[in-house]
Amino acid sequence: MTDQELIAYFDNVTLPETLRINRAITQFNVKEAVDRNIEMMRNDPKNGHARHRLIQIMDAIGNPYDGPEIPKV
Repeated sequence: MTDQELIAYFDNVTLPETLRINRAITQFNVKEAVDRNIEMMRNDPKNGHARHRLIQIMDAIGNPYDGPEIPKV
């Protein structure tokens, strides 16, 4: 998926306020996080961190994690 396709996906999807990405990660303020990561991806195309997070969010929207959380100590 190209950067443009990834940006187009987020332009056309309804984002939740909070999203469980995996067992360890809950993304709060999803819209703000998406906007921030898109901006970082545009400013530095060689940096893969923002692109990776956007793909994680995209995958979690399609298949939200519903397993147990990490136990609190």
